[in-house]
Amino acid sequence: MVEPTVRDVLAFHRVDRAAYDQLLSLGVPPPPARNAVALLMWLGRRGGGAGVDAVDRARRLVRTRHDAARLASEARAVLHGGAAALDLARRWAGAGETLISSILGGGGIDVRRFFALVPDDAPRRGVAEVLDGVGALVFDDRLYALLRRHEEGGGAVLPAELAAPYRRPLAPALAPVGDGGCRSLFITFSKGSPLTREEIEEYFTERWGDCLEKVMMERTPAGEPPTYGRIVFRHAATAAAVLGGEHLVKLVINGRQLRARKYFPRKASAFSHGLN
Repeated sequence: MVEPTVRDVLAFHRVDRAAYDQLLSLGVPPPPARNAVALLMWLGRRGGGAGVDAVDRARRLVRTRHDAARLASEARAVLHGGAAALDLARRWAGAGETLISSILGGGGIDVRRFFALVPDDAPRRGVAEVLDGVGALVFDDRLYALLRRHEEGGGAVLPAELAAPYRRPLAPALAPVGDGGCRSLFITFSKGSPLTREEIEEYFTERWGDCLEKVMMERTPAGEPPTYGRIVFRHAATAAAVLGGEHLVKLVINGRQLRARKYFPRKASAFSHGLN
């Protein structure tokens, strides 16, 4: 069996990339645009193989900035809370049904029945799988620019990077912790309500699968609880998916609140020396 090349995968997922570019052009930031398209790709796979048709239908239905923002909001609701959160998004939009339901309904997928049959964490795991798999190509601006230049130049000689065999997952190999922080989230706890390292690891593993490389906590004197920490994911796509385009997200773990935002490394900072 002949292995597909990177170029083959890019060409096959042209519709998915076009949907992503369309959301960007309508004002949706890259992280939530990626999550929305990845969710549609995954829902299509799980709902009967209509993934590409569903994404193409989204391209035809989402024509305004309002529609694009609504789709991104609904996708975030699904990723953070399943069907119940999707109903909240529908009521917030004042619509008779969700935009995702309209999109996938055209492909013969009963969205409400689907969400009733899958675990709440299934969409999060599915999106992480897409982002760490073909999504590493679909949402790579540099690779698509390379493909475009190749095709516009007549396509005589395929660049080595595009001719390389595609081997899943194509997400970047694990980088050292000091990789610019793109795989990391800075976390803080409510005063007097800290979480343990084990609770944090269990929460993210249950929802996103085997996604963690390391969880670090503030180093404190004996008897004093930590107030902050850092989570390092295996892939940057997972960190971006957790944030969903927001600067700050609030998560509830075992009844206690955890706030997470993108981690920005600082050389020789007190923070970097205060973790273990």
